[in-house]
Amino acid sequence: MPDDSDGPTRYLLAFLSANRRRFAIDLVAIAGWIVLLLGVVTRLGWPRWVYYPVAFAGAVAYTLAVGSWRLPDEPGSR
Repeated sequence: MPDDSDGPTRYLLAFLSANRRRFAIDLVAIAGWIVLLLGVVTRLGWPRWVYYPVAFAGAVAYTLAVGSWRLPDEPGSR
């Protein structure tokens, strides 16, 4: 972990730098899931309330399937 004198901003930037590719992939995957699900729910005429729990469940399943992000000081993070 970076020195405390670096401050939280520097640590956040290091974290985002170490995970920038992963962040982009996750963003595209979740956005794609949301858009696809919205199209299916709209096309099939399902009630709107069905969309929210299914969208949430899909996002949780994706998060559990791909694992966690790396900290800046972990091996392979740069």
